[in-house]
Amino acid sequence: MNAIAQQTANWYVQMLMPLENSIKITIINKLSASILEKDDSAKEDMSFFNDLNNSWCDDISPEEEADSIRASRTQGKTRILEEF
Repeated sequence: MNAIAQQTANWYVQMLMPLENSIKITIINKLSASILEKDDSAKEDMSFFNDLNNSWCDDISPEEEADSIRASRTQGKTRILEEF
């Protein structure tokens, strides 16, 4: 943890010190739940990209595709994609 993060954490702890323990526990539970939710959403985000893996259905190499994109920008053309 860097110095700014440590100062921020200390500031929050000092702000929460006068609260009752039951309120502190509620805050801890909510923070824990938010961390777990973020972990789950990150897994869901990755599953989206994993589903796309190998979904490109033609034999064009990445280099050829990049060349095609570059050419379409400079020549006003675009590659026609077949509907699936």
